[in-house]
Amino acid sequence: MVKLLGGCKRAVEFVMCAWVFRVAVGVAAGLGCSGLALAQTEASTAAVITADDLGAFFDEQVPLEMRKADVAGSVIVVVKDGSVLFTRGYGYADVEHKVPVSPSETLFRIASISKAVTATAVMQLVEQGKIDLDADIAMYLDFPVPAAFGKPITMRNLLSHTAGFEETLRGRWVDRFGSMRDYLVRQMPRRLFAPGTVPAYSTYGTTLAGYIVERVSGQAFGTYVDRHIFAPLGMRSSSFAQPLPPALAPLLSKGYKTAGGPAQPFDTAQAAPAASMSSSAMDMARFMLAHLGGTDGAGPRVLKPATLAQMHAVQFRHHPDGPGVALGLYEMDLIGPKVIGHTGDIPNFHSAMYLLPDQRIGLFIVQNTEAGGAMRSILLKRFARRYLTPQQPAALARYAGVDESEQLQGSYRTSWRFDSSPPSLRDLLGQDTVRVVKPGVLVIGEQTGSDGKPVQWHEVAAGVWQGNANPQDRRYFRKSAGGNWEMSSNFNPTYVMQKTPWHRSRLLMLSVLLLSIVTVLLSALAWPVSAMRRLYTGRRPDLSPRLRRVRNTVRLAGLLILSPWLLYGCIALVIANNILFVSSPACAVLLRGVQALAWLAVGGTIGAIWAAMVSWRCGDASWTSRVHHTVFGLACLGASAMAWQGSFLVWDGRY
Repeated sequence: MVKLLGGCKRAVEFVMCAWVFRVAVGVAAGLGCSGLALAQTEASTAAVITADDLGAFFDEQVPLEMRKADVAGSVIVVVKDGSVLFTRGYGYADVEHKVPVSPSETLFRIASISKAVTATAVMQLVEQGKIDLDADIAMYLDFPVPAAFGKPITMRNLLSHTAGFEETLRGRWVDRFGSMRDYLVRQMPRRLFAPGTVPAYSTYGTTLAGYIVERVSGQAFGTYVDRHIFAPLGMRSSSFAQPLPPALAPLLSKGYKTAGGPAQPFDTAQAAPAASMSSSAMDMARFMLAHLGGTDGAGPRVLKPATLAQMHAVQFRHHPDGPGVALGLYEMDLIGPKVIGHTGDIPNFHSAMYLLPDQRIGLFIVQNTEAGGAMRSILLKRFARRYLTPQQPAALARYAGVDESEQLQGSYRTSWRFDSSPPSLRDLLGQDTVRVVKPGVLVIGEQTGSDGKPVQWHEVAAGVWQGNANPQDRRYFRKSAGGNWEMSSNFNPTYVMQKTPWHRSRLLMLSVLLLSIVTVLLSALAWPVSAMRRLYTGRRPDLSPRLRRVRNTVRLAGLLILSPWLLYGCIALVIANNILFVSSPACAVLLRGVQALAWLAVGGTIGAIWAAMVSWRCGDASWTSRVHHTVFGLACLGASAMAWQGSFLVWDGRY
């Protein structure tokens, strides 16, 4: 069951990163694995960035990483100082027909990088005085947004992922694109946090921002972007349309699970402003140039320099020394120099847009294969090692302040989460664990170094912890306004990890669930074994009518307890093979089935406890049966408690 739930966790995390896998997983994998080793061998001087040198460099690195990651096709673009310096495609856009990737003609799904384009559209309307970043968004909408925490949601909150929304997936992927308004009304998530207080990555929030663009401009979102961003920048191979227009549809790269696998169908995102854009690499070069234009007035523009600066400015920073979230973009403290940008993950495609404003460099990487999500961060690391002035920090001196490591120990749950629906169980069971190895030394999660040993973390400044596998790798701890510990990382500031109370810790919840399900399952398996033994020996137990009722009640309770978990496990298996199933109406119906079975299981738990009490009162009951019924009743109680924690029992249908 734990493996099944783990499969569900991985599948749902992929979709949630726009999702589909979390942005952090792809980047952290690169940092935590080969990227970490690379970072420790910085060249003493940076190479001069020329088109020829970039060609030689990427011609060596990209095919190598594509083979390792089993990627079918990829493209790289580098812009610098207002012009496209290098672009090249690798592999195939269509493996079966051997169609090579073309930087100018092949379109890719760029997933959550769409959010940066949507934010640019919002900032155009801000620049025109039609949207106020700090006004209540209710003034722009034609449906109510229920009040919460006594604070309105603003556009600044939406674009910086600080609106406080719970995660939602239902209806995000559809067979046919429908009304954006209907989706937003039907799937409006609960608010977990007061606006502006906690970052929680939200595809719904960006979709809401895109709908406001429609409302304010009086144009359909896709039409507005076509006219006011794509046309001025000459992005003729870009579109938010689903399906793509006839002129562009044949140019879209096929998507693959692995390079050797079959091509996958086009996936339609109902949350279009946050995830549906398709574009060529050269078009994305034009978009990067527009954001790196500086103040010299060169090149096409869609925003004034002052508006660009406002968009790139940090709106929320969890820790003073850590990266922050801008408007539609976020800082990534990956390589030393300041990097802002966005990554994108959609079924069968991964992408990344890295902007280095100080160097006026932009790097865009996209691939048409679900495997190898860490390739982009590995290539960024190698690019920085070769071409940027080395800024890799040495291991800093240990912090001499008060040691708070004991207070940090515990389980941490992401703020980017489900909280009131059955998928919330994956966040509870997938918490990061922080433990103290010795005073001032932590082990966080399951990350290991090149030696295979757990990475150890040392405090080098107040609340700043540095990994011993790579000095660039940091975790930041601080207390929230409510006095609870929170943890963030230096690779994705759009969410934080929040320390959970002891009764919701990962170890306790995994232990209770595993022991409960195994106990009930073993008890259920014992029934046919006992029946076979009776057939073999010809002996039947001489039970009183009361004990016979106890036995039958226990058997029924076991079936009822197992049923929701078996169905939940089957759903997890389906999601593991088809990650978009989690967004489908069929999944919603099956999760309702899980809920109904969970309520029946509560009845089974009551029956199991009754059976245990009766067996102790019956003088003819054996000690073995009394102990069995007691342990069984406790296991049923544990399984029902986990169903409650996983929101199986209380759920309003949105997830």
